[in-house]
Amino acid sequence: MSEQTRFTGKTIVVTGGSGGLGWAIANAFSATGGRVIVGDVAAPAQTDNDSISYIPLDVTDENAWISLFDKVDAAYGGLDVLVNSAGFYKPNIPFEEMPLDLWRKHFAINADGAFLGCKHAILRMKGRGEGAVINMGSGLSITANAFGSAYCGSKAAVLMTTRVAAAAAGAYGIRVNAVLPGAVPTSMLMGNMVEGETEEAFLEKMIAYSPLGRLATPEDIARGVLFLADPANVAITGVHLPIDGGNMPGA
Repeated sequence: MSEQTRFTGKTIVVTGGSGGLGWAIANAFSATGGRVIVGDVAAPAQTDNDSISYIPLDVTDENAWISLFDKVDAAYGGLDVLVNSAGFYKPNIPFEEMPLDLWRKHFAINADGAFLGCKHAILRMKGRGEGAVINMGSGLSITANAFGSAYCGSKAAVLMTTRVAAAAAGAYGIRVNAVLPGAVPTSMLMGNMVEGETEEAFLEKMIAYSPLGRLATPEDIARGVLFLADPANVAITGVHLPIDGGNMPGA
């Protein structure tokens, strides 16, 4: 099978797919033949790709997940791949000053959203004997950052959710894995800039952490997601794949 037809006939849901990493992932699946549904609180700004459609989704709302998968079942006959890419990060808050409501918002979107996606994807796919779920972790899933504590904690929870979901889903032929992006030049990363710091200086600082001397691009992350979603990789489940130019302190 050629690269361009790898996911022909497959139905893929990408949460948080309206921008940044999610949009790159949605386009990568589309370019390899997939039917892609973006689930997000906001519609994609780009609308010129007929193989990518949009269904509103708040990943913290279980009923919204059920409604989305009902629509996928009715329109396409079922789900083949779920990518839990929706995320939230409010940076530069010292641990001891983190408000509880903001801590909980990180966990609701990043951890609860991944749990609900895994749960309902497994329920929908278990009768089909195959399927794949890819969760979006982070380099901060395994590296402590005192000024990003809620993000670190919630993304660490994504890793264990991935492992227990893989253990539960294996009996049905469903694989569950995670990708751990490092610094990627998206709006979420640029939100880490502090007052007085230039974009150029900030990016140079991020690049300096990479032994390869480069940041990963959204397309780099998308290629990793497609690798883990590929049915040819049937023996890979319960793992996390760092895509970060080698920058994994604490791994």
